[in-house]
Amino acid sequence: MKKITKLKILKLRITILDIQPKIWREILVENHITFERLHILIQILFGWTNSHLYSFNVDGKTFSVPYNELESNNFDSEIKVTKFLYEKGQTALYTYDFGDNWEHRIEIIDIGDDERNAQYAKCLAGERNSPPEDCGSIPGYEHIIMVLKNKGRNIDPELLEWLGDYDPEAFEIDEVNEAILDPDKYMIDLRDFLF
Repeated sequence: MKKITKLKILKLRITILDIQPKIWREILVENHITFERLHILIQILFGWTNSHLYSFNVDGKTFSVPYNELESNNFDSEIKVTKFLYEKGQTALYTYDFGDNWEHRIEIIDIGDDERNAQYAKCLAGERNSPPEDCGSIPGYEHIIMVLKNKGRNIDPELLEWLGDYDPEAFEIDEVNEAILDPDKYMIDLRDFLF
């Protein structure tokens, strides 16, 4: 296995597991980004609010925000993604919100050269909106979809009020890329709540 030593661009496909139809995003990132930066990008890509703990698992190594209850925590905000992910086809697991346990498969689908004056990171494509935060994992999300399909029957009016204008099919790539350019405006710093 040959590790990437010069600047390259990774094309990643990130898919939320165990949901059909699939919810996924493709993004271009520089190969020297850290796991912490990748976490922020995933939060933005999927519209998560960065209000829960998270972890990455790569080849049995776990990386996450330092927290007493997490075992085998190898998190270092300076660890580069390509220390572990450097070949097309390699995968990692990203888990967000240990209560709802949203698991995302990250796969390197291509490795390319840096293009002069190109913006990285950049979302290239995606489908469907992410589940709402704190909706109760996959069973809760499936209930939301059922309620939305039967809106006229007034099955769960409190849930409909909580959802507001949530559309499970919506995905606005321009809004995502705008948020990538200014993540501080979009993100809360989870560490403010942990320490």
